[in-house]
Amino acid sequence: MKQVKSIAVFAVVLVLCLGVTTHAAEKPPAFKFGTIPVLQSLPLFVAAEKGFFKEQGLNVDIVLFNSAMEKDIAFTSGQIAGYFGDIMTPTVLVANGTKIRMVAVNYNTTADRRMFAVLASPKAKEADPASVARAGIATGSNTIAEYLIIRLLAEKKVPRESIKLVDIKSIPIRLQMLLSGQVSAALLPEPLATLAETKGAKTLADDRGHGISATVLAFHTDFIARNAASVRSFLAAVDKASAYISQHPDEVRGIMNRSCKVPEALQNSFPIPRFPRVNTPSESQVMDVYRWLKEKKIVKRDLTYKDLVADGYIR
Repeated sequence: MKQVKSIAVFAVVLVLCLGVTTHAAEKPPAFKFGTIPVLQSLPLFVAAEKGFFKEQGLNVDIVLFNSAMEKDIAFTSGQIAGYFGDIMTPTVLVANGTKIRMVAVNYNTTADRRMFAVLASPKAKEADPASVARAGIATGSNTIAEYLIIRLLAEKKVPRESIKLVDIKSIPIRLQMLLSGQVSAALLPEPLATLAETKGAKTLADDRGHGISATVLAFHTDFIARNAASVRSFLAAVDKASAYISQHPDEVRGIMNRSCKVPEALQNSFPIPRFPRVNTPSESQVMDVYRWLKEKKIVKRDLTYKDLVADGYIR
């Protein structure tokens, strides 16, 4: 009888231990997610400050980098599990053998929502698309900025061979050179495009309604494979933050001003961006960026949409 009781007690203890072990194994991992201080990343900062990641049972550290290059280095060296960025960089990384997939779009332009603009200098003698294209447009070469200039000016009937590009990767320097007349035109993101307009720059083209400047959330493929539930929870938290921004714009202005580097002159007046539900990256847009990179020989490998995007993680 004592032996039976001992076995029974041992069985109960074993079950309890297994239960604790299973629970511990299922606990979501703490991880770091990289971003840069731009408007499109606002939902990440809101999700962190409002506790939406914690509501999903996640322990996420949003790591802010000063430049996309710093962020990319951190990712390739294994310091962060995923990051926010444009479609171009993950495409180049995959082509170079890095294990990364885009899992969601968190922002794109609509008919009444822009994020990038080609602007003529206040000092430009001729401020039309064809003239500034011949004189030179400041941008970052081999970046999403160059891609956008080519696509936006094509809409204005300006062919690629007529466009002179001036490589100025630093956006603040690009802004100053535009305003001082050192360049005839420049491509700028918001809110600097609006700031330039207040100082006399003229918008010649923008991405409003074009749907060609999506920003995405991407993760290392090993992290996705091991933590699919965490990826889904992460996207759910970002989705909630996007809805919160639309419903409570005044409440998030302080977060936007602090985290997205809004110029002081615009901190009270710049419109709070409206964010869509997180959604799967469009095959047409992803592959258009890929083809452009292939044409420029930045990417040499043949890639498919499935090589670049991991679907099925949006609830």
